Amino acid sequence: MSKHLLLALLLFSLRDVQGYITYIEKRFPLEGERSPPGSPWPLPREWKKSSTVLTIDPNDFYLSSNAERCNIIRKAVNRYMSYILIDSEKGRSSFDHPVMPGVQVNVENKDCGYPKLIKNTDQESYNIEIAESGEAKISAKTVWSALWGLETFSQLVYQDTNHAYLINATAISDSPRYGYRGILLDSARHFQPLKVLKQNLDAMSFNKFNTFHWHLVDDQSFPFESKIYPNLTVKGAYSPRHVYTQNDVKDIIEYARLRGIRVIPEFDTPGHTQGFAKAYPDLITPCYGSLLDLITPCYGDGKNPYTPNYPEHADSEMLNPIQNYTYEFFNAFFKEVKDVFEDEYIHLGMDEVYPGCWKSNPDIKDFMKRNGMTKISEVEQYYVDRTLANVNSMGYKYMIWQDPIDNGVKAAEDTIVEVWKDKYLDSKLDYWYNYIKNIAAKNYTMVLSAPWYLNYISYGQDWKKYYEADPRGFDGTEAQKDLVIGGEACMWGEYVDGANLIPRLWPRASAVGERLWSREDVRDVESAKFRLDEQRCRMLRRGIPTQPILNGYCGDYEWEMNEEIPASAHTVHVNLTVSLFVCLISLIDSGIV
Repeated sequence: MSKHLLLALLLFSLRDVQGYITYIEKRFPLEGERSPPGSPWPLPREWKKSSTVLTIDPNDFYLSSNAERCNIIRKAVNRYMSYILIDSEKGRSSFDHPVMPGVQVNVENKDCGYPKLIKNTDQESYNIEIAESGEAKISAKTVWSALWGLETFSQLVYQDTNHAYLINATAISDSPRYGYRGILLDSARHFQPLKVLKQNLDAMSFNKFNTFHWHLVDDQSFPFESKIYPNLTVKGAYSPRHVYTQNDVKDIIEYARLRGIRVIPEFDTPGHTQGFAKAYPDLITPCYGSLLDLITPCYGDGKNPYTPNYPEHADSEMLNPIQNYTYEFFNAFFKEVKDVFEDEYIHLGMDEVYPGCWKSNPDIKDFMKRNGMTKISEVEQYYVDRTLANVNSMGYKYMIWQDPIDNGVKAAEDTIVEVWKDKYLDSKLDYWYNYIKNIAAKNYTMVLSAPWYLNYISYGQDWKKYYEADPRGFDGTEAQKDLVIGGEACMWGEYVDGANLIPRLWPRASAVGERLWSREDVRDVESAKFRLDEQRCRMLRRGIPTQPILNGYCGDYEWEMNEEIPASAHTVHVNLTVSLFVCLISLIDSGIV
């Protein structure tokens, strides 16, 4: 009898609780190796498995830590107790296995503040040791890695068909491959409710993402509450209800912090700024004049201001880069942003600067002539220089999209450049690995998002292409590849709101999570699908409405059942399973199989 057949039979006995996926058509059987119950996602760096099974008594199980003075750890312990003992009505211990009484979480560095960009991934390392005797501990470098250790431990716990909590003796040594593991959400095209943002933060923590890139405002709406320029929200938001107050934003930041997640705001300029423009003509101050003057008038007919030339440009486009009060206005605005957000980084956008409007404007032509400029990219360079210097003077660090670099503009050396362009987004573009190669040659630190625009959807298992994309998969030196500090999955909001954001994003984003966390040689996509299905079912149990990846089911949970399953059905299943294994053991001992 092969061990694979025994494992398959064991999985069959557990699948009512654990979840199960099956083929699309019988003539196309599933490839890969089915994962045992309690298989973690993303895959740890080192995982020493054991066949020794322990049980948890929900009445006596404990989690404790030497860092519980830190509210991050204290609240995580309470949160993970509920995740581990999730089956509150039915869950029990097993009489057939030794009891694991609890877990001690030991944290080396107990600093309890706000997470920062991880440059040394060892700061997110942790170890899990579960001995056959039942002794268990998690050893973590920092409070942030303690969170990841707790998450992995919670995933190791599974239940049999009688709802007994089980866990195998295990040794795990883990740390991430990349320090920047991000999710971008767009709340300007469609307003995303706070409960959805928090649900997404929960899902991010379950998949060990550590950065929430919040694309807050855009042409369509301005939902961020500005107190120094209140008409930005009054005129720019879809309605008074489609607004994130500054207290709402701080609530999201704290919710994220408790889960080890940074929140980086993006205020895109000089393009994507019609949300600012909606506030005119009422936004007038003695210092800055009218906000109308912040936006460049276009001369689409070659003679008159505020005339469009569709589709090249509208009647007004982008910020006016030649007016001093543009920079004075944003100096005041970014100071307000810095008072609200805690992260040391701000994302300044700077993508999709379409030059047609600037080229049509006679004032910009005169400005170029006076300053000896012959190319419109020199105007963009002027804007980038002044804006980066502006936010740098406030103590901000910054990220931008790749567009200025592609246009020959030089950014400050410490700029993080996000690479988003790829041919599958637009046939007129090049492949992402050619773009990133050119940017790496200019020695910029980079974050890759190009292969992971998850708002683009297709029928079937598109998560596989996300899983197979690799941030180092371009032609460059090792030093150039080391400039890539991580990646980001993006969910833009043109066709996504609170009704469909979470199931469209998850578990497809989980595939990106494993690619950014696990070792480079973790490549078996066919076997990964079984662990991904476990993770999908796990997230469902925790209240995240994730979409299926294949045919099958997630167990006897309320959303899949018409009525409660009688306990006798579980008893029959367990008795049949025990009889089957007794029979198998006899056949093996007799040498028949």
